[in-house]
This record gives sequence, C-alpha cells and structure tokens, in this order.
Amino acid sequence: NSIVIIVDIFRASTTMVAAFAHGAKGILPVASTEEAEETGKRLGALIAAERNVVRCDFAQLGNDPAEYTTDLVSGREIVFTTTNGTRALTIAREHGAEEILVGALTNLRATIDYCQRSGRDVVVLAAGWKGQASMEDMLYAGAFTVEARAIAGDDTTRMVRDLWQDHAATLDARTEYIKSSDHYVRLEKAGFADCVTYCMSLSLFDLVLRLEDGWLRAL
Repeated sequence: NSIVIIVDIFRASTTMVAAFAHGAKGILPVASTEEAEETGKRLGALIAAERNVVRCDFAQLGNDPAEYTTDLVSGREIVFTTTNGTRALTIAREHGAEEILVGALTNLRATIDYCQRSGRDVVVLAAGWKGQASMEDMLYAGAFTVEARAIAGDDTTRMVRDLWQDHAATLDARTEYIKSSDHYVRLEKAGFADCVTYCMSLSLFDLVLRLEDGWLRAL
C-alpha cells in the first residue's frame, strides 16, 4: 500500500519531468528498444530510446532533458525506453505497486507534497546503473528524507540523509560532489556533462508524474 517513487536522476526521471514541463501529453514507458520502435510507429508517437547513455538510431529523442523542447514535444505522446529508468518502472509494476510516481530533483517539492497529502508510506526505488547503486539517486533519497522531514527509521535512510546534508546542501556543492560519481564520468565521456547542473536543480517544476493504465501523466 506504499507509494513507489521511481528515481533515475541521470537521466530518465529528470528527462521525463522535462518532457511534461514542456507540454508532453503522455509518456508510455516500455522495457525494450524493440517494443519502443514498434509501439511508437503503431501509435504515431515520438520515440525516445537510449542505451548505454546514447540515443538509439531509430529514435527521434534520446535521454537528455535538453532535447525535450516545447516545439518538439508539446501535445505529443512519447514512447520511452532507457537503460535503467524504465527497467525500474517495469520492476515496480511486476511487483504489484499500487501507485507509482516518477521523481526527480527538479520536481521534488511537488512530489513530497503529493505524498504527504496521501498519508501513505513511501518507497524510493532508485534505478541505479545496471543493478548497481548510483550516487545521484542516493542524493535524491536523502533530499526527500530531509525536505519531507521524514523519520529516519533505519540505517539506509540515515545514510542517505547524511549524504545529502554533508555534501549536497547547495546546488554548487552537489554539482561538484557528483563529479566523483561513476555515472558523471559516463556522461562526460559521451558529451552529456552539460546536463548535470540541471539534473541537480531543486523543484523547478510543480509537477507530479503518476503512472495511470501504463501511461505516465502529469498531475
């Protein structure tokens, strides 16, 4: 009966928030590139597909928030698949999560407010990278704990809270700190490091992203 928040700060959840902030109508997350290509063509939707940081050849969009401009995505539906973020969404659905949100630092406050109004427990499901934990997703969990004034009832919650308070209290601090992470290095090598400051920015958008009948919608 918990709310499950899917988090992939670098970059799927941040990118999905950006898409809705620029007017996207809906996002259909799918697990595979084959499904993304087939479904996108069948629906006449935009196809966003990324594997190992780079955009797939058949897709109009990759996984960088800067690509999702108003001119391109406003009023459009998007079929979306990424290396880690959409996999986490699939896992949550397969394990029977009743309510699934997508969270980013850029919509943190709106997500916290929604969860607090519900009065339900919250599980932050961090996508990580191919089964390994990612520092940027741990920062989100810490930010949620601190900003929501959540009770740190276990060691994991205390650790992510301390990580946020010790290293990420300001945008400059967390942007600098995250440069030591594995995923930052991947982004830098692929030429996408410019997105990092944006991905580390707090509460830019008053949007809650919720999964409804397989589609993400903005509330």
